[in-house]
Amino acid sequence: MSSSSAFRNELKGVDAYTRHKKLIHNYLSFYRGSVPTNVPEEYKTERDVIRDNHKFVRSSNEEAETWEQRVAKKYYDTLFKEYAICELKYYKEGKIALRWRVEREVISGKGQFVCASTRCESTKSLKSWEVNFGYMEDGEKKNELVKVRLCPECSDKLNYKTKKRAAKRQEKKHKKKRRTEREEEESDEHVSDSEDQSSSEEEEKAEKDKEETSAIWSKPLESKEEKSKEEEYEDYFADLLQ
Repeated sequence: MSSSSAFRNELKGVDAYTRHKKLIHNYLSFYRGSVPTNVPEEYKTERDVIRDNHKFVRSSNEEAETWEQRVAKKYYDTLFKEYAICELKYYKEGKIALRWRVEREVISGKGQFVCASTRCESTKSLKSWEVNFGYMEDGEKKNELVKVRLCPECSDKLNYKTKKRAAKRQEKKHKKKRRTEREEEESDEHVSDSEDQSSSEEEEKAEKDKEETSAIWSKPLESKEEKSKEEEYEDYFADLLQ
């Protein structure tokens, strides 16, 4: 049996990837002299390359320098960036994930005429929201205004944290108002007590003055004994002789 026949028999019944590795191994062994030790066992797929080099927003004048960056930019250029698709699984933790729509989603109306949530297919009462999307990219915090269209239920999920903060602020405001009203009531009670005390003191003083006045007017006049005519004459002459 020839070596070529043996080689063909060796490749029978194996999958394409195993056959590919065997061919490359034989090529490097026979035509390059040795198999390099730095050949990776696993190779990145195009999807891996796009994921590692993807950017949520790219500037129009941005240039791709490497093959990986060119692949990622080519994919980015195929995306539709008018409306976004959102993942609301962790909405209670304030974690909302957004991505741009692909062609098949635009054709089906997903994200525009169908709720943009990945877990919802509602088409009723959709509302557009402009979200200030904050994300980390290349070790840098970035922000981008993104439009999403959601049904009422998913809209509540999108605004869950905002509504929760608003409810806390409202509750705090109500507590402060109630505390202020309670303090004002206590102050009014104190003023009322002071006024009652002053009024009582004034009434007591008025009553005392009334009693003193009444006592004066009701006091009997001091009686004087009338002098006799002889005594009056004596007093008269006494005044003249002084």
